[in-house]
Amino acid sequence: MTSKRIPATVRLEAILAEVEQHGHASVSDVAERLGVSEMTIRRDMDKLGAEGQVVRTHGGAHANDDLRRKAVEVIEPSVESRATQNRPEKKRIAATAVRRIEPRSTIAIDVGTTCLELARLIDDNSVHIVCASLPIQQLLAGNRMQIYAPCGRIAGADPSTVGAQTVAYLRDFRFDIAFLAVAGITPDGLFDYSFEDAEIKKTLAAQAKSRVLLIDSSKIGKSSAVRVMGFEDIDVLITDAPLPSEMAAIATSHDIEVVVAR
Repeated sequence: MTSKRIPATVRLEAILAEVEQHGHASVSDVAERLGVSEMTIRRDMDKLGAEGQVVRTHGGAHANDDLRRKAVEVIEPSVESRATQNRPEKKRIAATAVRRIEPRSTIAIDVGTTCLELARLIDDNSVHIVCASLPIQQLLAGNRMQIYAPCGRIAGADPSTVGAQTVAYLRDFRFDIAFLAVAGITPDGLFDYSFEDAEIKKTLAAQAKSRVLLIDSSKIGKSSAVRVMGFEDIDVLITDAPLPSEMAAIATSHDIEVVVAR
């Protein structure tokens, strides 16, 4: 590539704009778009990282400081506030996901409002359902579904059981499908709010033949406190809008089926 002479201020602004919009900027993507060398963009990102304007990562940069407030959620919002956000999109995702459930299968459902929308749609009581979320357990029990509730300590803004007892209980199952939810997804992987919730998600994924991530587009490009897993740990991603090009390429490289719910 023949590098162009682009002022440093323009390059830095381009990096910050990318990070603000998507929560992450890739060295290779920015270099290609601006027509400059990757080494130049690495130096620019190093400068922004040293100034505290971004968090420097391998291959790119994440949002930080003022940008972080826009792109990264560290504290889990209340269930009430999340339940009303992007609900039409979550319902479309749930309607697409429920069609993957086969009669007499054993499934795991993660915590979260999109998973709650999925649970509302399940009407086949031949399906065995394992879930740590108390609101989902209550909903499914009220609908006379076969629900298995792990023991453990109750915690979280979306109350669920967590801890070693919960993990041990879940390891006794082999799921046909695990429906997973996270706080955000970036090219660096899947993120959530707490280590305890992350351990439950990892266990569900490890015990499943098929791992299906349900994530509305507002969470794409957002990070959070804990990295849960990588793209290699999911098989299907159901969302409501096409992925950004970089993430779409990563999904393709890991043979992930990306489904846009219409």
